[in-house]
Amino acid sequence: MRAIQPGEDRSSERLYREVDKILVRASVVTGLFMGLISLLFYEVIDARPEPEVALFSFGMAFAFTMLIWMFNIYINNHRGLPIVYQLLPAEYEFRGRVVICLLLSEGLLRVWTGVDLFYQMESTGTSNIAGVLQVRGLLIVAFSLITTWGVEKALAQQQAMGMISRLKEENFQAKYEVLKQQINPHFLFNSLNILKGMIRTGNDDAEEYLIKLAEVYRYILQSNAKEDVVLADELLMLESYHFMLKNRFRDAIDLTVELSPETRRSVLPPLTFQMLMENCVKHNVLTQNRQLHVTVTEADGAVLFRNNLQPKQSLMSASHIGLQNLTRRYEHLCGSPLKIEQDDQFFTVLLPIIPPGHERPYSGR
Repeated sequence: MRAIQPGEDRSSERLYREVDKILVRASVVTGLFMGLISLLFYEVIDARPEPEVALFSFGMAFAFTMLIWMFNIYINNHRGLPIVYQLLPAEYEFRGRVVICLLLSEGLLRVWTGVDLFYQMESTGTSNIAGVLQVRGLLIVAFSLITTWGVEKALAQQQAMGMISRLKEENFQAKYEVLKQQINPHFLFNSLNILKGMIRTGNDDAEEYLIKLAEVYRYILQSNAKEDVVLADELLMLESYHFMLKNRFRDAIDLTVELSPETRRSVLPPLTFQMLMENCVKHNVLTQNRQLHVTVTEADGAVLFRNNLQPKQSLMSASHIGLQNLTRRYEHLCGSPLKIEQDDQFFTVLLPIIPPGHERPYSGR
């Protein structure tokens, strides 16, 4: 274990506290166990087994074990003895802990032995009470060192896995930000060119077109920093964008939306509908005789964005970069990609319905 450095999250701090609690519980259990062992040991071989002698053996073994454990917890945390850790190379840290712990245990054992001999509480019949205590003390020290060292290694591994997870999340987030910047790079310039042509020809819808353009572009600016938006807001943007397309293609495109109120409250990546509508216009023929019909409906837990298929010959082998982009954004947002269905008549994109307040698949997990 180590001290929490500035900038580390609170989850790490909670983790350290939980580990400390586990080690303290282990120290209590070990202390009770060693106290019982000591009690049984002296009850069997002591020359004069008496209740106060048994209680003394139990109490001294328990106290010794607890002190060794507490010291191990302290020095295994870099908040303890920071000067020692600054002087010792990383590869010698564990050896340093062993030496420090042995020195402490030796001091405690001398106190234990001194108290025992002074009050003549225990007698093994071998006149070697110091040797017996040394053996028992070394067993306690070895157990506590191995346990705390094992917990530290397990914690370090868990921290490494957490760091890898965070790096993956940060990398994924960075890629997502790049993807968002790729949306509609020429949208504003194309729209302004269309508006200029409408004004030149005296089109009566030029003012309304400008209003819709402002609404769409305001929506783009407001939603660009968001990871998800409410579907109802996305539909308002889609209607404004549809108005602009109708003026551009002379009513060669129509839009029908049939979604339940519950679905309208769901969320999706920003500018999803704008990208799908733009994709329809880019890849299909639009004329007065061959109108493009776009529908937004729902079925089986998905929003269906569908258009009749009348592909442009020059784009038969298009790469569909926009759809690949949108798929990755859905995977980032909900862990599920969108689906595409195509037959001789229709091209359909199935968008997973994401409830509000959902949890992202990479939450720093």
